[in-house]
Amino acid sequence: MATSVPNSKTCVVTVTYYPDTTDVRYNLALQLCQLAHRSQTHLVIVDGSPSPSIREEFTTSGNGYVHVFAQDTSRYIGKGGAMRQAIRHATMTLTELNNNYENDDSKEEKQKTILHECAICFTEPEKIDLLNHMSKICQPILDKQTEVVVPFRETSLFQRTYPIEQYHSESFASLHFNSLAKKYPGFRNNSGCGGVIDWHFGPFAFRGNLAYKWLEYEGNSWDAQFNPFVRGVKNDGWRILSVEVEFELPREMKEQEEGRKEWTGKRLYQLNVLFDLLGKELGDEMSGTYVPEHLVRN
Repeated sequence: MATSVPNSKTCVVTVTYYPDTTDVRYNLALQLCQLAHRSQTHLVIVDGSPSPSIREEFTTSGNGYVHVFAQDTSRYIGKGGAMRQAIRHATMTLTELNNNYENDDSKEEKQKTILHECAICFTEPEKIDLLNHMSKICQPILDKQTEVVVPFRETSLFQRTYPIEQYHSESFASLHFNSLAKKYPGFRNNSGCGGVIDWHFGPFAFRGNLAYKWLEYEGNSWDAQFNPFVRGVKNDGWRILSVEVEFELPREMKEQEEGRKEWTGKRLYQLNVLFDLLGKELGDEMSGTYVPEHLVRN
């Protein structure tokens, strides 16, 4: 059962693309929308699917709590661009939900004041169970204990519910990136989960008024998730906190991916891209040598 945080103070964002409704991930995204409704969690989806009916189904399933927008590919390119569009819409949604200030502040100043009291959380749409942990993830931000939270998968559930190849590749990658991050005081000061980050989990949450860091970032791949908060911690004194969650991946994901060469190939490509793009941000002297530049750009 989903845990409770003030539903006007938090917003989850995600991005989707489905060629058609036969994709197993489409059905998982519908389940995410249904859980958003049941838990009264505001969810912003930016969808690049060719069929408008997919966006209509998301809206219907969310029944007032899911806010769906077609991806504007003229301005927001790739996954990173879609995420920026979703974050922008989340800032507007939270401002509308909390716009009860009767003062003479400018619209911009009023939005900053509102968003300082809010949290935005990104997740991939198939990670349905994350909504059941929103209180644990977002409360430290709402309580002003930290600027950024990165949830950390409980190890036994991570190993049991994920494809075995993904468990090993992502565990390896986190060891690598944590070895790079520890040179920076902001990461060394992380008081949760032994001071390490679950870099490849994907979800993260941040204080709403810090959305600009993601909105000004130009990358269009997985780096668009991580590099903005890395810069905030390195350069701007942001606090970051790891919070353990008993997260379970849907069994459909493991059944579809485990033992399939096309998925192990994707895992290797993802490692190579992030070793370059995230590694460079964390000061890895070997970044730029892991994958050809033309593949990163695509």
